[in-house]
Amino acid sequence: MIIFELFITFFKIGMVAFGGGYGALSIIQDEIVNVNKWIGIEEFLDLISISQMTPGPIAINSATFVGYNIAGFWGSVASTIGVITPSIIWIVIILKLLKLLSKKIDTDLIFKSLRIAIIGLIIAATLNIGFGSIVSIFHIVLGIIGFIILLKFKLSVIWIILLSGIAGIFGKLINLI
Repeated sequence: MIIFELFITFFKIGMVAFGGGYGALSIIQDEIVNVNKWIGIEEFLDLISISQMTPGPIAINSATFVGYNIAGFWGSVASTIGVITPSIIWIVIILKLLKLLSKKIDTDLIFKSLRIAIIGLIIAATLNIGFGSIVSIFHIVLGIIGFIILLKFKLSVIWIILLSGIAGIFGKLINLI
């Protein structure tokens, strides 16, 4: 039964997860942390970190991770298939619609509207995860410094992540965290 629940939950996530993994983060968080209570917020934040470090899309990595934690190998298979199946369905539907609509309307307007909605989803996910990640003043300062370095010096995100990890280690060692 749990394998079917994993499939259905991640199928629902896949059906409405427009804009890629970052756009889906708030939906994933709501479904697996709040609705099903499969993991807590701390484990969800770890899940996001792991999903970003491993190759592949965040939604698929998240589905595989949660599925494996809940029901082992078959849970990960069911969750992963559940999250990718809607994408296949959507692609087929959208391609058919675009073929029909492109002769009658300007499809650029549709894509511009979708972009705005996706930006809203990404902002919501950023705020949800961002506020959940703040556990001390040290984290706030570290986030602000990382943001400034990213904007001002155009340093690669990889370096900012590595430097933040090192700063976190030192912060823990000298009890700032």
